[in-house]
Amino acid sequence: MSTAVIDRSTGSGLTNAVRSEWTKLWTVRSSLANLVAAALLTVLLGMQYGWGLAYDNTHLGPGELAEQQPVGHFGSSAMMIVQVIIAAFALLPVTAEYATGSIRSTLQWTPVRRNVVLAKAAVLAPVLFGYGLVMAALASVAGGLTAGSWADWSASDLVGDLLAAGFYATAAGLFSSGIAWVVRSTAGTLTVAFLLLLVVPLMLGQSSLRALVWLAALLPGGAGQNFLTGATDPISPTASAVVLIAWAVGGLTLGASVLKRRDA
Repeated sequence: MSTAVIDRSTGSGLTNAVRSEWTKLWTVRSSLANLVAAALLTVLLGMQYGWGLAYDNTHLGPGELAEQQPVGHFGSSAMMIVQVIIAAFALLPVTAEYATGSIRSTLQWTPVRRNVVLAKAAVLAPVLFGYGLVMAALASVAGGLTAGSWADWSASDLVGDLLAAGFYATAAGLFSSGIAWVVRSTAGTLTVAFLLLLVVPLMLGQSSLRALVWLAALLPGGAGQNFLTGATDPISPTASAVVLIAWAVGGLTLGASVLKRRDA
């Protein structure tokens, strides 16, 4: 009588899990709907920013000078709004499985809990980078066209801004994915992501208290804003990138730990 052998090695298990997660990501209707919604919003935001720049430069007050703006800045500005939709894209592969109960099958197929989290993150990372880059490009082009002669189409600046947007989308998305393993519901995870990526950093960053401004810069949304805009106060773009990586890694580590203890 032959004996079936289950390969539980990390490499093989993780590789198969990655293939499975890639297939699942692109067979869910919500993924395509999310991309379409983000693209429409991004183009509208870019157009609004471009028209706003053109209006401001043609309605100057006494002593004010009109200045061109790199088109990549339109993409960076749009990213601060679209990041919420990107976060939703990243958390749905986790929360949707809990909602449908298919997470039980996933954990049976991949018994090493860490590999489940790593597989989803490995699939999401390049997709999120491309997601952020494309959305920033759409906003940059839309904003540049509507801004007219006030748009600066410098290729080097544009490439830098697009790569920065891709990096931020990856970090913010992976952080949201990690939190999804902890919260396990779409509404709850999206609420946490919305607060930490947008609302709380925005509120604290406008405070007159220096300690609160620092706190905002150390949250994922505040670090993202500093990184995308190149701001050096209160921390440099490089330090902001480190903060973003720490939040992404920390979120995934926490998610893997909770999954291992609490299971499905």
